[in-house]
Amino acid sequence: MEGLLTPRVEYALFKILDERPSTPSIITSNFREIAIFLPPSQYRSEPVFERVSTTDPFRALRAITMAYLVDALPAYQYVNTPDGESPVEPDLIGPPHDPNAPLIPDEIMFATHHRHSDFDFITLVHDRARVLQFFRWKDYVREHTPKVIAHPNHVLRAVTNEIRIRIPPNAHPIYPYDASELPSETLEHLSTIQRASPLAVAGIDTAFEQSQAFTLAIDSVVSEGTKRGICTVYRCHITSIDNNPVSSPTSLCLKLFDDRLQSLHIPSENDTRWFTQVVSAQMYALNEAFVYEKLRPVQGSVVPWFYGMHQFTLPNGDILYGLLIEFLEGGDLRSEYAKKLSMDEKIQTIQSCRHAARVLDVADVRQSDWYTGQVLVHRIPQSKLAHAVLIDFASTTQTWDLDVPKLLDNYYGAFLVLLDWAYEAGFDGTLVWNHFGEPDEWDPITAAVYKRADDKKATNIVARTLFPFIIHSPPPPPPPSSLTRTLNPKFALE
Repeated sequence: MEGLLTPRVEYALFKILDERPSTPSIITSNFREIAIFLPPSQYRSEPVFERVSTTDPFRALRAITMAYLVDALPAYQYVNTPDGESPVEPDLIGPPHDPNAPLIPDEIMFATHHRHSDFDFITLVHDRARVLQFFRWKDYVREHTPKVIAHPNHVLRAVTNEIRIRIPPNAHPIYPYDASELPSETLEHLSTIQRASPLAVAGIDTAFEQSQAFTLAIDSVVSEGTKRGICTVYRCHITSIDNNPVSSPTSLCLKLFDDRLQSLHIPSENDTRWFTQVVSAQMYALNEAFVYEKLRPVQGSVVPWFYGMHQFTLPNGDILYGLLIEFLEGGDLRSEYAKKLSMDEKIQTIQSCRHAARVLDVADVRQSDWYTGQVLVHRIPQSKLAHAVLIDFASTTQTWDLDVPKLLDNYYGAFLVLLDWAYEAGFDGTLVWNHFGEPDEWDPITAAVYKRADDKKATNIVARTLFPFIIHSPPPPPPPSSLTRTLNPKFALE
């Protein structure tokens, strides 16, 4: 045990251990310092003494006491721990339709049901005949609907900010984005790479935001998505706003959500939880829109400019929901563009990813399915500086309920994505280790990662101590911000 104990403290410790020899930890304080005594245990052959000095003893004492209490209690039973699960799944609360009603004939079902939200899943999960009909509809759609549903020169009509989902007026994530929590180097990076809004440069941003409808033309297919995914991405440009032609086309990116093509397997008769795998195109699009709205202060830097969630009618009459964002020259980390970056540009991209992950942390946004396609590499034309732009927030989570704290592991997710890029692009993974930086104080990560693809032994990533972050006096509260304001009054309640 390091340090010297006064006779009174030593006597008190012996008395406690004499009466309760199995005590796992003893925490004492004179409200200037906090002393923690850890007796020998199956994990410690010797006693341990720790002393913490603090300018905020009451706050520090609460945090330390809670930490040791959580450590001593059985896991997951008494304290809500951060959860990384995605909230984007069907909500089956409510009464079913009449289960005795006859089935709609298949031919009518096929003609009138165009997306998962057209089905009553509360009835569906309790009625095997309806489950089987749902999967017959899935087979019919698969046979008659191509994955890529829009093609070059197609013109799509859109209703601005139309989502057809009722959203309570005050529904919004709990924690706002607060730039004051970012370190100076991240703020400087965001300022350095800031891009002007393409619609503002074209002089049509105000007209578009206030519009009721618009049309756009497809220029090319950017991504066909995966076989299991529900999204396709296109390069496009707006051709008219409220029937007024747009004379100077500006390239944008259209992301369409089509849950009809989600790959699902027919469940067994006893499987009543199969519906948790079913996704909703509207909810995924809305989930991504909420993230872009919260990140509005950093749009045009480490995330693209965002121009809303809209309802699109395709040339064949199909109606889909989609997002419009800024189109960026470059490529994602899987592309030849990224593989051909110079060493300096690779380092710039790695460091930019660190700043971008920190922005997500401060915004309380967890990216739950990190992969190399989510990180675009863009060069600033004037300076040729390479930097990262994050996309694809459909599967993110945020804190909507204080009783359900969310896990933030963006540091680890972005770190692994960059290592994957190094392995695929054929450069040394130690470049990522040397330039990505350490976890922040609020990120209690502990992980083991291989530096190179051929390494035999993993290297540990260990977070810095949380004590400096816990015991500092809290910053003044940020000015109130309105997260209920969205893109348009009718976006909030339709």
